[in-house]
Amino acid sequence: MKKIFTILKVPLTCLLFKILIVFSFAGSLNAQSFKAIIADSAKTHVMILGTPHLESLGDQFKPSLLNNLLSILEHFKPDLICVESIPPYLLEDMERRKNKFADVINRFAKLRMEYGHEMQQKLNISRQKAEERAAYLYHMIKDESGRIEKRTELVQYLFASYDDISALLQWSYLPETFRSKYQKFPEGFCDYLNNQLESSNEIISIGISLARKLELDWIEYVDDHHDKDIFLKIASDLMAELRDNSEYLAAQNSSFYVESQQRLEEATQRGDLLPYYIYINSSDYGIRDMEHQWNLWFRTKLQSGLDRTRMALWEVRNLNIASHIRRATAMHPGKRLLVIIGASHKPFLESYLNQVVDIKLVQLKEVLDNIY
Repeated sequence: MKKIFTILKVPLTCLLFKILIVFSFAGSLNAQSFKAIIADSAKTHVMILGTPHLESLGDQFKPSLLNNLLSILEHFKPDLICVESIPPYLLEDMERRKNKFADVINRFAKLRMEYGHEMQQKLNISRQKAEERAAYLYHMIKDESGRIEKRTELVQYLFASYDDISALLQWSYLPETFRSKYQKFPEGFCDYLNNQLESSNEIISIGISLARKLELDWIEYVDDHHDKDIFLKIASDLMAELRDNSEYLAAQNSSFYVESQQRLEEATQRGDLLPYYIYINSSDYGIRDMEHQWNLWFRTKLQSGLDRTRMALWEVRNLNIASHIRRATAMHPGKRLLVIIGASHKPFLESYLNQVVDIKLVQLKEVLDNIY
């Protein structure tokens, strides 16, 4: 007891300093030797689901194409679903720095921002205050009495906080008869929400569809575009220099990507995308994608070095995404997370997350084969 009280008498700042020294020392260790001394079953299980952007299928897309995939993912039972979209707080940061990120906002979050601003004005509230109100309303919707009214209110505050995907999930839980007749949102808002629920976008067709099956409350955002302040400065010069580059031109007609497109078309015609998802989430696909798409930037050998800059910025984005995923795991230790993201990100993210002390990576094929 005497030793315990002695430790407690140490000022908090000193204690934190000692902890930092310990972590600084640990950081110098070989990454592979610094692993959590717990069973794999106790680790936080993360599946990186590489995906094509399904909107490219156009009129060929049908929700039934994903039935078998969703069945496998439902068996994985993620406690949290993460998607390739910019976190609300980072979107607010980009909004403050419009001089650098206006193009990013217009490309990746235009409607999201417009509806967010509209809801902020309607509710007379800031983004951060709307986020706080939404957190309170999540608890309120657990109560049966007045659930429809509270859920409808929650949708508004989620939009005002730039959390449009969780808002759409909450909207989907409301009865269809209610959704089709509701008139208290700004003009055109309900039509937008209802149309979005029919979208082929994988965030909705996979993420929200699965979240509904599992009765989850929200979706987590893990994308990042803070590399774009540099990339947008170099993009035109990079493309100009690549125009006559033989390595770059050869890569545009790679048989690997022709084969991949053929597989996607065949799976679509057969009415089941699961075989294609197994293919693009395989280690073989990841290795070939790295060789054709990313090692390319070391073969072009541009005099300016902008090819190397392009590669570095791609890694910056993926490192930031990996950080967002790790942040998402912080409040879900020992749980299961599903990350739905473009397939080209998968090899990078798995490489980074494989270094994290208490994360176990899970593959789609493992779940399919009942190994998991």
